[in-house]
Amino acid sequence: MILRTGALWLGLFALYLGLAGQAGLHEAVTGAVVAALATAWACRVRRHAQRRFAWPAGALRHGGRTFAGLVPATARTGRVLLRAALTGFHPGHALRRPFRRGPEDDPAEAGRRACALLLASLSPDSFVLRADPGRDEALVHALGAPGPASDPRWLA
Repeated sequence: MILRTGALWLGLFALYLGLAGQAGLHEAVTGAVVAALATAWACRVRRHAQRRFAWPAGALRHGGRTFAGLVPATARTGRVLLRAALTGFHPGHALRRPFRRGPEDDPAEAGRRACALLLASLSPDSFVLRADPGRDEALVHALGAPGPASDPRWLA
């Protein structure tokens, strides 16, 4: 618990300093205070949460692939929207994609579902509309041609 809390504080502190734009004593003190407050808030939420989440296996691999695909997806989206503006063609459509939910009470599966839905919605050319409990599918809105068949555990 202490190791996880320390890593969270360190990560938030580094994020603050990276986004501050300059390095100095004022930024370091402010970053330490903000990281401490955010860490305390996260620990309190984690302690009192009714639904538990765990960091899912494969999240870094799928997250890296998602972030690596943002530039090409943005270019595709720009082309599709430009064509739609010039021709009046409506490029959006909803797709039902397989999405294996897994057990509802398993923290690792809950974390995987949360990461999968967030990563699937980060792309500028698609986002998740619905992923209802009890159904092993997700309704995804997409621009342009449908992408390749997705991994049913990650929607990516």
